[in-house]
Amino acid sequence: METSTPCLSNLRRHTISIILSYLQQTPPASDQKTSHPIQPHNRDALSLLITTKRFAYAILPLFRVPRQVCHHYHYKLDDGSCIAIIEKYRFLVLPIQDPVTLLDRLNTKRLRRRILWAKKNSSRNEPAQNATKKSCYMYGRSTDELAVEEWTILQVNHDAKQKKGIEVKVWPAHLELLRFLDQYGSVHEAKNKLEQTNQSKRTAQLPFCLRPSMSKINNTIAISNNSGNAFRPGVVLLTSYPRSGNTLLRTLLERTTSIVTGSDTRPDRTLSKSLAMQYDLVGEGLVGKAIDEGTHEQSKQPSRAHMNLLHTAYDPSLSIVKTHFPERSGWKPVNSSRVLLLIRNPYDSIDSYWNLCCTNTHTTSLDESVYKKYANKFESLARHEIRIWCEFHYYWLDVCQKEGVPLLVVRYEDLVLDPESEMQRVIAFLKEEDGNGESLLDSFWKWRIRHALGKSNNQESSAANHKDSGSTSNLGSYQPRSSSGGILSIGKTLRKNRYSESTLTHMHDVAASGEVNRNNNTSKFASISSVNKTKKQQSNETLLQKFGYDIYNQNFPENFKQPPPVPTFAGKRNKNPGRVTINKTPEIRSKDDEFGRKMTLWRRGETDDDSNPFPTVAQRK
Repeated sequence: METSTPCLSNLRRHTISIILSYLQQTPPASDQKTSHPIQPHNRDALSLLITTKRFAYAILPLFRVPRQVCHHYHYKLDDGSCIAIIEKYRFLVLPIQDPVTLLDRLNTKRLRRRILWAKKNSSRNEPAQNATKKSCYMYGRSTDELAVEEWTILQVNHDAKQKKGIEVKVWPAHLELLRFLDQYGSVHEAKNKLEQTNQSKRTAQLPFCLRPSMSKINNTIAISNNSGNAFRPGVVLLTSYPRSGNTLLRTLLERTTSIVTGSDTRPDRTLSKSLAMQYDLVGEGLVGKAIDEGTHEQSKQPSRAHMNLLHTAYDPSLSIVKTHFPERSGWKPVNSSRVLLLIRNPYDSIDSYWNLCCTNTHTTSLDESVYKKYANKFESLARHEIRIWCEFHYYWLDVCQKEGVPLLVVRYEDLVLDPESEMQRVIAFLKEEDGNGESLLDSFWKWRIRHALGKSNNQESSAANHKDSGSTSNLGSYQPRSSSGGILSIGKTLRKNRYSESTLTHMHDVAASGEVNRNNNTSKFASISSVNKTKKQQSNETLLQKFGYDIYNQNFPENFKQPPPVPTFAGKRNKNPGRVTINKTPEIRSKDDEFGRKMTLWRRGETDDDSNPFPTVAQRK
């Protein structure tokens, strides 16, 4: 056991579950008689996992059987006494793959695509084989080592280019390697870390010469704090009502920072697996390590903090975690000291939510026949969801102001029309305390944003020229339903007359009144929102008007030809920033909400358990 435990520690959870599944024991017959007490069920696997605290806290809980489905085995001994054995753990193969393994596979695919891209784009003077061997990647590395090295190369080469005008080769954004958040941000720290972790894996010394072009650069060049991994510590919540462009922004962030983003959604759900396997968002289900972010709560209870670290021993570090709380709860609680609120007009987001519920996909659109057949269902959903939409945004505006948490509001419409300017605001928010001011980014991050959007260095961006600046249609594997049509993609449901006039009037009335349906189990939300309820009524500005989404008074969506100013919401400025915790308080929706998770049951009932799905529109290639 002493020799096998270190080897098992290097394995991923999915691989360990395969090993444990072979140790799953079949219970003996209940009529078996024995003269000695029967050993605990699955004792071999249990003995293996309790050898280390890391296994006991991070692996064993994954196989715990709920009380309502656990088995009880009763046996009679030779002396006539009876014993009962309760099945506490059942060792099966985990239904999902580890995020680290998914990232390794994704980076391996991108390395293969580099070879194909290099062969296709090789110059006439250089043979394709030579170009492939010299420039695709450095041999003798793992994918995570390559990702850290290449990110360091980008920073150093960019600084060298600014100082000495050296031209360096950069891969397209869709061919760059991703990595999890690393805790070291300089060349020397990265070098020392890689040498320590790989000293036992290779005999030759780890070469840290950053490509042949670096031989002309002075070895004393250092990465500045601005262009390094200078994001503020802790997790930033990327929160939005469903179908508001969360996946779009995550994709842009990953292309800009080359860091994987997380999500509090259960990774075994169909939509989560789709994002992880098909759309390269391998951080589904990850909320980051339980690290000390400078609070005094963990210092008072170090043993509890140590237990939290053991529980998340297999989870890599993250800087951004997506959530839809409090519209629905995630599977793990998350603490955060900053919030990035992504909003989208309710007309398009509710319609997209309807498509999501009916197709169980992120990018498939329903045929017009479905709207006609289920017109009453769609109208009822729209009238109900406008209240959820208002309650969701009121919650985050109020709780951030109450707790003193920095909040950045990003409109989906601005992200589509002028992605470069909006991404600059977002990156500034990740680097600084808030992005509502006139924070100036250094040249490195400006270049990274333009590179992620597929823009050349000589291509200028202008907020007034939306057709040229709207570059979100080139996002690789993930293609949103409506982000490539510019101004025509904003308010498209209104142009298609999806809603009746009475429903639109109802939406504005709900936003004007500020009154949202609340059940007894959501009284905490009511107490938070009631703090500023009087101020909202006195301001005479509805929630739709705050964001520029009012049809009757602001002429939405035509007003976004010259977008209205983005609203800013400043929280209390304390010396010690506040903190919000998600997935611990009740949801906005009630448990019997027919337009929440029960929409899955309705869809399966109408489609014969998804065997006869709703008609959809053919996707554009």
